[in-house]
Amino acid sequence: MADLERKHGVWRGQKWSWFEEGSGPALCLLHGGGGTGKAWLHQMQYFQDRYRVICPDMPGFGQSEWVDGIDTVDALGTVILEWMGSIGVDHLILGGNSMGGRVALAAAMKDPGRIRALLLLDAVGVVVPDIPIVNPLSLPPQQFMSGLVYDPATYKRNTPYRTLEDAQELNHGRTIFAKYLERAPIGPDPSWDLNRVAMPTLLLWGREDRIIPLALGRVMENTLADAELVVIENCGHLPHIEEPAVTNQTIDEFLTRRLGNA
Repeated sequence: MADLERKHGVWRGQKWSWFEEGSGPALCLLHGGGGTGKAWLHQMQYFQDRYRVICPDMPGFGQSEWVDGIDTVDALGTVILEWMGSIGVDHLILGGNSMGGRVALAAAMKDPGRIRALLLLDAVGVVVPDIPIVNPLSLPPQQFMSGLVYDPATYKRNTPYRTLEDAQELNHGRTIFAKYLERAPIGPDPSWDLNRVAMPTLLLWGREDRIIPLALGRVMENTLADAELVVIENCGHLPHIEEPAVTNQTIDEFLTRRLGNA
């Protein structure tokens, strides 16, 4: 599995780190809580021939430094769009998994004119009574992987996280994720009117997601103005890693159909 080279820059006085491959229309993908931009290795490899694929380590995660004053998940939506502007990206396709999907939704609420399409993979987006969202940090260590994915062996075979540095960054990322959660819940802002999110939106969900159950994806499909839900069988919370071929083909078909040649 080919490795990726990180890029580094300074923004708001702090070091930012990201992975970037290819050229063309911008496709920005946001990792989940505790992860890094490297989570999207399979997507970078698949889409780099037609898109400029940009996968940042969000502030505090990976090799990006914490940005003072940006200490809630909600605030990251504006931050990501501002940072993308700093590297020359105005309009973009924006996607995210789990917490990253929550950040993508926040960006879409704040500046919808810049986002051409949304890709939300098992994303935090709605709250429904009696359907709890599970904080992965609350899982016992021996149940962490089995709670996160459908088949740990498949995840192990496909994961881009393979080095000691990766392990150290993921461990640090859990601490940073907890730091964000201490400041504000990760759940959606109750003032949001998700009907305002009118750009084409792909909802991609693992049927066996135990963290953000599929029932929440179905509610999002009915709430967003222009959403399509695709369910991946035998898959948990991380479809971009667990089932990369299906994930890539589904995203590719959606973007081609809804945006043409981008």
